[in-house]
Amino acid sequence: MSETVYWQKFWQRRLSRRRVLQGTALGSAGLAAAAVIGCGEEEEAGGPTGTATGGSSPGAAEQPTSGGTFVFINEGTEALPHMDPHGNSFAVLHETGPAMVYSRLMKFDLDKYPEQIAFTGDLAESFENPDPQTFTFKLRPNVKWQNIAPVSGRVLNAQDIVYSYQRIVSEKTNAGIISVIEKVEAPDDSTIRMTLKTPDADFMYAVADSRQKIVAREAVEVNGDLKNGPAIGSGPWIFDEWIPEQVLELRRNPDYFIQGQPYADSYNRIIIADANTAQAAFRSGQGHTIPTNGQVTRLLQQSLPDLQVVDSKLWQAGSFISLIAMPAQGLNGDQRVRQAINRLIDREAIIRDVYFGSAWLNAGVYLPGVDWHLSEAELKSLMGRDVQQARQLLSAAGVDLGSWKPVLDVGVAGTETRVAGELFVGNLKEIGVEPTIRFLDKTEITERAYIRGDSELYLGSHRTSGGGTNGHLRLFFHSSGTDAAAFKQLGDRELDDLIDRQSTILNNPEERKAILKEIQKRIIDDAAGMAAFTSNGDVAVAPKIGGYKQLPIESHRFAQAWVKA
Repeated sequence: MSETVYWQKFWQRRLSRRRVLQGTALGSAGLAAAAVIGCGEEEEAGGPTGTATGGSSPGAAEQPTSGGTFVFINEGTEALPHMDPHGNSFAVLHETGPAMVYSRLMKFDLDKYPEQIAFTGDLAESFENPDPQTFTFKLRPNVKWQNIAPVSGRVLNAQDIVYSYQRIVSEKTNAGIISVIEKVEAPDDSTIRMTLKTPDADFMYAVADSRQKIVAREAVEVNGDLKNGPAIGSGPWIFDEWIPEQVLELRRNPDYFIQGQPYADSYNRIIIADANTAQAAFRSGQGHTIPTNGQVTRLLQQSLPDLQVVDSKLWQAGSFISLIAMPAQGLNGDQRVRQAINRLIDREAIIRDVYFGSAWLNAGVYLPGVDWHLSEAELKSLMGRDVQQARQLLSAAGVDLGSWKPVLDVGVAGTETRVAGELFVGNLKEIGVEPTIRFLDKTEITERAYIRGDSELYLGSHRTSGGGTNGHLRLFFHSSGTDAAAFKQLGDRELDDLIDRQSTILNNPEERKAILKEIQKRIIDDAAGMAAFTSNGDVAVAPKIGGYKQLPIESHRFAQAWVKA
């Protein structure tokens, strides 16, 4: 069945069941084509305790309305093998998919975003941090599991939290995110005590991570796992239907512990592989969010002048396009060669011509607040294109430009990366270098660029994998990191020391911020793993949606948004 025919049948079926897009047009033309650990103000300032408040506080100018269906367009493919949240790390499951039925102990605070990444309570009502390696959480009273057999609406308790964390560890898939935890205990039915192996300034990132779902033992025991359900949680949505690669339907949980949420009656995620078809569906009102860039935004605004565009720049800082100059390959062992490569990248042209202005310059480090990044002026000074300086550096390193024939591996994650790779080849040719470009699939990318480290030059995607700033730095930039082939070869012990030092600074955010700025400068100076550019993560939001925040790692953005009447 063609995609167009499928979606025509889908909307007809939804209309017949009276559960689709209330108030949207369904014409056939539409488918033709610093957070410091904690959640309260006191904790944000470095205090030892916090209050885990729940829910969004919309501005007085626009109050939320109830009802309707929020339709999320998943542009591309789904590739979701099963629904078990502890045996699957895919974002399409945890952040926009079936696992949205579950709660976590903590969540990301959408009220503080996009200025900073902060935390607030999900199941936790409050917490205490009596010493650097102990966290005690008090659960909200009378939180109930969804009223579905065999859990049948019973009250959630601390033993459910202990069971879930034990299962996360035993299933292994998402265990690395909480590897800093020594033990999880339940002193009573409403209290959780976690003991850490070592102090960790980003511990709350682990607890709030979208993959740390709390599940019911009774649901697991039905089939021995949760791969095929039952998906029974305590979250804002109740599972209704999932047709892989096509559609997901969730409906409002009437017993959800945050009063009034979710604002929408239901949530649908539709999978549309073709970008043009997805954009047409969005224009016609059959979907409410879609990825965009400067060019696509201008096209959409022709028919939707009131279009909203939101970005996820702060989160995207750890999910950038990197250029890796592997120190043990070719001439890259000389820092001057790597620094010359950094100066040859025409980032301004890539941002302008590949992302149509919807990208920004940063050092490639995931950070908890806007002001933790180096300033734009500093970044331009350290990363701006300077062909003359690049020539001087290569000359000082004794490089014969005519005989230097580096191989550039490009990860073919998308058209943007391919075009950026071709532009960088052009940058090298401008100074007389004749590189070879080679396009790699996802398996080859991981092995060559991150594990074995045998790509001479690599340009491609680089993504965070949980754990906040510490997790990101340890994974990719520390010489002990599992995905840090370039930095293993580099062996920069001073960089390792800076990463280790800042990771345990719990109550002095300004001190930690200063060290993290030094880390950013050193990563740029080492020039082994360079941020080529970072997408803004722009998302177009339909005019009839209110309260939407584009923080991809937080699924509650759908519960806290509303469909305008």
